[in-house]
Amino acid sequence: MKGLKMIEAFAKVSLILALACVAALPAAGQRRALHYEPEKVTLTGRVVYRTFYGPPNYGETPKIDRRETQNILLLDSAVDVVATGNDPTDQTERGVKSITLVLDHSIRHLIGKRVIAEGTLFHAHTGHHHTHVLMSVSSIKRAR
Repeated sequence: MKGLKMIEAFAKVSLILALACVAALPAAGQRRALHYEPEKVTLTGRVVYRTFYGPPNYGETPKIDRRETQNILLLDSAVDVVATGNDPTDQTERGVKSITLVLDHSIRHLIGKRVIAEGTLFHAHTGHHHTHVLMSVSSIKRAR
């Protein structure tokens, strides 16, 4: 009888611990939520240089379409970018893994390197935007 009560108590404690672990899983798996400009954000990832089809038909007629090369940040961890309603072009994007970097200078020396980029985010709104989310970069440096 005493052994049976111990087994029941152990089973209850095990069940409580298992439920606590399961309840904690969604919180651990949540992505970081960011917002579009004017919020300033800091992101880390690897910079790559990608070429996309451009005008006149953005890939529908590859033989005549121009090519557009852009710096893309491949994020270390996916993020969610949440629209706040301030700009009608903003849309919530979940699981964002790559962001186009918009800069006024060359960062060729950072291609293939892991970086820390700071700036503001905006949503794609032209055919020249080849990722859903872009960053106006205020600073970028190699990550240590």
